[in-house]
Amino acid sequence: MSRARLLAVGLSCLDHVWRVEHFPPLASRTDARAYHSQGGGPAATAAVAAAHLGVEAALVALHGDDAAGDAALADLAAHGVRVEGVRRIEGAATFVSAVLVAPDGERWIFPYRGSGLVDDPAWLEGSAPEDASVVLIDLRHPKLCRAAAERARAAGVPVVADYGNLRSWEDAHLADHLLVARECAAELLGRDDPEVALGRLRQRPGQVVGITLGAEGLLMLDGERRLKVPAPRVDAVDTTGAGDVFHGAYAAGIARGMNAEGAARYAVAAAALACRTFGARRGLPDDAEVRAHLARRTPDRTGPQA
Repeated sequence: MSRARLLAVGLSCLDHVWRVEHFPPLASRTDARAYHSQGGGPAATAAVAAAHLGVEAALVALHGDDAAGDAALADLAAHGVRVEGVRRIEGAATFVSAVLVAPDGERWIFPYRGSGLVDDPAWLEGSAPEDASVVLIDLRHPKLCRAAAERARAAGVPVVADYGNLRSWEDAHLADHLLVARECAAELLGRDDPEVALGRLRQRPGQVVGITLGAEGLLMLDGERRLKVPAPRVDAVDTTGAGDVFHGAYAAGIARGMNAEGAARYAVAAAALACRTFGARRGLPDDAEVRAHLARRTPDRTGPQA
């Protein structure tokens, strides 16, 4: 459908997800209504989302040579992500998270960050950021992500950065599209005020910046235009990974030649649709479903055209 190629660089992990009956717990023992394990991580889930949307997606990430690494790798491959760039490090422990999903769909994450996952730019060998249509980085392995972004920029390949907090903020200038979580914007500003924080995100002239707002959608600054992209109403079952799906769908849109606003509308819709099923990767929409959803809403000239 498209020869666009997304290269995602960053975290890949294994998530153990419980849908609990109460949160916060009412007692020391609280029952779970459902459980499953799946691959996770911002860059990895973004790559999976892009693959579901019909864009060729490849991932550069670090796994240990353990059972968790085996499971995360198999899950990526099952979703159609190219995994040649996933490095298995002997003796290392793969990043693993416990995720509790509350009855209202909100999630709470308890990460174990693994061990021995050496952050080395040399792991990029053979992955060719220069040949991608877009490079997405999540800064979880900062040296690796920085090297990918620098090589992409030198070749004129657009870079999308996903920031959940201010860790490695000194590299934010490398992004052409700097898209941060509301928590990151609040950390930068010193208070939760996305409207004010938006104007302080930009790290260089021409950079597109945005703040993801969960069920409220996206606040965005493209040139001098401030845009609010509302999220569609869905019956949210599980919001785990919704932000990662947003970033993957946004990068897929950019890879296909959409402008920033079109990619944002496309990505907000994809992220919302992904929340309807328990499990971040179980209910991912495809391109036709996202476009059909957008077409049912009030049409406008700024929607995705590519």
